[in-house]
Amino acid sequence: MKGPVLFQLVFVVSYIVFFQLVVNRHSISEPGIAVHVIDVGQGDGIYIEMNGNPVALIDGGADYTSDKYILERAGLGCKLPLVILTHNHADHFVGFKRILERCKFDILRYNDVVLDGRAVPENVKNIFGNKVKKTFDGEQFVIHGVFIKLFVPYGNIYEMPKNLNNASIALLAKYKDFDALFLGDLEVEAQERLDLRKMKRLISGRLDVLKIAHHGAVNGYSRELVAELRPKICVISVGKDNTFGHPSPLVVLELEAAGCGVIRTDMAGSVVIRSR
Repeated sequence: MKGPVLFQLVFVVSYIVFFQLVVNRHSISEPGIAVHVIDVGQGDGIYIEMNGNPVALIDGGADYTSDKYILERAGLGCKLPLVILTHNHADHFVGFKRILERCKFDILRYNDVVLDGRAVPENVKNIFGNKVKKTFDGEQFVIHGVFIKLFVPYGNIYEMPKNLNNASIALLAKYKDFDALFLGDLEVEAQERLDLRKMKRLISGRLDVLKIAHHGAVNGYSRELVAELRPKICVISVGKDNTFGHPSPLVVLELEAAGCGVIRTDMAGSVVIRSR
């Protein structure tokens, strides 16, 4: 395993001179924005911080791995400015729910999913002052200097897709000339609804980081999006030896052919991408 991982790291570093890729290192506080793609197995758990301060949590995986990871960084008294549940599948919300039970938060956003006790604890929903509500396409925030914009391909309850993957919220995080896009589990037909022209106007040249949708499945790979945004690093959050065959070897090959350094959590563990 060490050979392929080392090759991946060398490939990525050769592409990105001004960004530091750190694998399996839980540094407590370093300057700049840091994107943590936590190794939660088959699922998503993403934590963004700025100068060591929490900025956002996107999903939380299918177990308590994300909670332990954040506990080591932020302690028992953690407070998260922004938490995003991309969609209501267990491999995204189980760890998310656990973190909400332990941590305080300022803002929670979701798409038109059922916020029952499975995904968000009742005691969290009922705390006065918690800003919990359905998001809308284009909602944006600035947290510790990090610009965040949410994209909702299916934002109208009357057109909500039967496929819950396509109800995922996508998120663009931007700090100076560093840009990262997280696609949840959006499949190709939903990604085609994203306005890439508007998105490109927000991005400084090539996209720095793309969190590949749906764990690298073929149905989550949009050739058009990759061609338009030309990502430098493509991170695939995926479980080792999963029963779905994720990621697709074809997707990995095409991403590499498009000039994107592919990093997989099943091979590299938790990945930290940091911009100074």
